[in-house]
Amino acid sequence: MPTKIIPITGGLGNQLFQYAHGLKLEIIDKKDIIFDTSFYQQNTKDTLRPFLLNKFNISLSDKFKNVKENNLSKLYKKIFYKITGNYPLFQSEKYFAEIKDTILKEFTPVDQLSNLSQNISHSIRLQSNSVSLHVRRGDYAYNTHTNKHHGLTDLDYYYRAVQYIKTKMNNPLFFIFSDDIDWVRINLKVENCVFVSNPKITEVEELTLMSQCSHNIIANSTFSWWGAYLNQNNDKIVIAPKQWTVKNNSDHLDILPKTWMQM
Repeated sequence: MPTKIIPITGGLGNQLFQYAHGLKLEIIDKKDIIFDTSFYQQNTKDTLRPFLLNKFNISLSDKFKNVKENNLSKLYKKIFYKITGNYPLFQSEKYFAEIKDTILKEFTPVDQLSNLSQNISHSIRLQSNSVSLHVRRGDYAYNTHTNKHHGLTDLDYYYRAVQYIKTKMNNPLFFIFSDDIDWVRINLKVENCVFVSNPKITEVEELTLMSQCSHNIIANSTFSWWGAYLNQNNDKIVIAPKQWTVKNNSDHLDILPKTWMQM
């Protein structure tokens, strides 16, 4: 049986999608998988984000390899990137729905939460109506090329989502996450909230804290997509942007589970 090589690229959300797809191929389709991590050996602006899959309790960690590419595979990647603007990301639950229970088990952090994150976790668990709210900015806001593709989810979306949550429960407490938290403090006016993001809190810890909230308001971001997906509250409300990229809505990309609400 030929080995299937899955490139691991991008930030944490993309890495989780790619690994989940490969895990499904290994478990369900009985494929021999190698995860190519050579993307993170490059020295480009797009590879400044770290490889983080080794921070989770995943079963196929021995299959992370820095694959030496031949000319044909390099050509394939070059053509694919030119056509799609990215390497294959497998950004849909359909690529791994059959192994959801395994995914929930494996995507737990290896390391114990820091004291700061443990305190926030305690606050989240004390609240039956805790709601994560994620604002993605970073390169979406400050990189012209990225902004033209992804765009930004506007503040009106968050206000509508917050208002909807308030119609469904009493006294929700919003835990706010962002890669531009200072901007959010100034520009997003939400009552009864806690600003979580802090340089001392790692990406993996943020993802874990999002998943511990009872409900989730996500951005057009695979990072907060996973924060909501890993939330194991059976009665959770997840609100997501109807417009996922500048050109494509969420339905066209088939990126959102059917039980999530679009706004």
